[in-house]
Amino acid sequence: MNKDKKEIILQNALRLFGEKGVALTTVDEIAKESGMTKPSLYKYFDSKETLLLESISNLSESLDREVTKLYRNLELSPGERLVELMATYLKVVLNHNFQTLMFNMPTLKNSGDEKVRKAWTDLEEQFYLWFEDCITDAYGKDIENHAMDIIFIAGSILLEYFRLIGSDLPDQQCRSLAIYVGHIIHILVEGFNTPEMRNVSLFDSSPLKKRGNCQVKNAIWEIRRLHEVFEELESRISNNQILTDPEKASYSEALKKIREESFEPSQNNVVLDALVLYLEQVESLREACTELRALMKK
Repeated sequence: MNKDKKEIILQNALRLFGEKGVALTTVDEIAKESGMTKPSLYKYFDSKETLLLESISNLSESLDREVTKLYRNLELSPGERLVELMATYLKVVLNHNFQTLMFNMPTLKNSGDEKVRKAWTDLEEQFYLWFEDCITDAYGKDIENHAMDIIFIAGSILLEYFRLIGSDLPDQQCRSLAIYVGHIIHILVEGFNTPEMRNVSLFDSSPLKKRGNCQVKNAIWEIRRLHEVFEELESRISNNQILTDPEKASYSEALKKIREESFEPSQNNVVLDALVLYLEQVESLREACTELRALMKK
């Protein structure tokens, strides 16, 4: 299948969906904008819903991939990660030309197609979980009950900026906008932590907790567990009574290389497998190494 032609169809459809809504956009219009007939378009997509579903899937996969890289960046502080999350979100949405459709979110949330509704809901909930995690990591669990208030306000600013300024934003402007909203979030956190606002919320307390059944792959918990396994292995190496000091130093160095390599965007699987195999020579490390292998493959 011609991937370039398929991408052209997706981009034209997203633009028309954003301008007119899915219901008012016809397959004939999408085909005409894509320089083909309706029968030719059906060779690529059998319906508007299938087309929309693939667009959401592509966006979701890109976000998941980029946010996973973000969480694996060990140099970022919690506050920096929060800003980078927003900048990443903006860049991915723009790269997929999804911004105009987001102006008409009821089209997605109330779609007559159950698969479209679920795909969008899963994506939305996934981003809420990332956002909540970054906020609570940066400001502590006490702000958790106001996470949805903060997400709502921050998200509204980002969306309204698109409306007023336009969607042709370079990466640096996306970053500047994310930094600006990061400052707003800091002010909001301070405000919600005052006695007058502590029990005031537009939303129910901690509604994100109710979204624990979201089936979309969640990078947050996997990456956090990966960090924990590394710490566990380091502790087991240093506390092993059988290993000599030179052996401990050698295994610790191998673990350090695994950790560095695993957080690179492009992992060298051959090197990782060899290093983990080396650690598995120590019986007390084998169980943790098994989990390490599983986590690194995700």
